[in-house]
Amino acid sequence: MAPLKPRPESPIMSIGAAMPEPVRNAGPVDAAGGFAGRSGGFLGGRKLPPPAAVAGATAADVVVVAAIAVRARRLLRERVLTHTRAQLQLVDGEAPPSFAEAVDDESLGDFLGRLLSAQNQLVSMRVATLGAAGARALLDAALRDGATEAAELLAQDVASGGAGVAVVAAVLEEYARRLAALVADS
Repeated sequence: MAPLKPRPESPIMSIGAAMPEPVRNAGPVDAAGGFAGRSGGFLGGRKLPPPAAVAGATAADVVVVAAIAVRARRLLRERVLTHTRAQLQLVDGEAPPSFAEAVDDESLGDFLGRLLSAQNQLVSMRVATLGAAGARALLDAALRDGATEAAELLAQDVASGGAGVAVVAAVLEEYARRLAALVADS
């Protein structure tokens, strides 16, 4: 069967041929029943401000900062737990059960609580030999060493503008606040 050839009066023409009529932009489309639609820049009877007049962070900025914070938290968790395992001299087979954790959207306090809990699970295998004071000192050193390493790695990412380092600093501030509260209570 031979391929179809467009008729000369057909609107379908070969590439590069002149268009039979200029391409027009369809105007805004109003939605039926007052529901959302493209209504020419009006929203509920109010004209939207021009994009340059909108102050503050844009949605894209918020997404980028959130992505950096998630990366920083994951890196911090990994480095702290690595230092904890190393200081406890745990072998690969010695590990507490792993739990599914959603660390991306939790608050800073919840993140730190989970991190400290994971450290406590690791130290529970050696607390009998270390003693309570030794275990606390080891966990504190591992947290600080891991945070220092994570901050150094994140500082190399110039594109983040220091947002990752700020997350690590905020976690350390929350940790210091919790330690001060423990001392005040005892």
